[in-house]
Amino acid sequence: MFDVDTCICFITNKVSKKMADKMNEKLVLVGSTRVQWLVMYYLLKYGKMSQRDLGEKMDIKDSTVVRLIDRMEKEQFVERAKDAKDRRITYVTLTEKGKKRIDELLPIGEEMSKVFSSNISEEEFEIFNNVLNKMAENAEG
Repeated sequence: MFDVDTCICFITNKVSKKMADKMNEKLVLVGSTRVQWLVMYYLLKYGKMSQRDLGEKMDIKDSTVVRLIDRMEKEQFVERAKDAKDRRITYVTLTEKGKKRIDELLPIGEEMSKVFSSNISEEEFEIFNNVLNKMAENAEG
């Protein structure tokens, strides 16, 4: 009989949720959230991005990106600008305040990564990463 407790889909989802919740707990203590951290991280890494590209990177819906960017714009962490040639495209960039904020928050991501990967050897991590990549490919169909 099928058992959810041994189903890889549910196991990975459960673990992912636990890690996301733990990281969010740390970030909330300093006045941020995991999704805000992720927006600022991607904007720091890639520079100006369209809202659509940002949503794709984060694997969230366009409407969710809009609401998230609305909040972050009010807090002056990001700013929006319409594309000069195609007004349907909206770009998002980090403000100076946003750059300063993500610099303060990056160590939390690094800390959580160390916590989650403690007691896992480099070889085990490489195998784990390869398996997850294969699973992602399988999920693509």
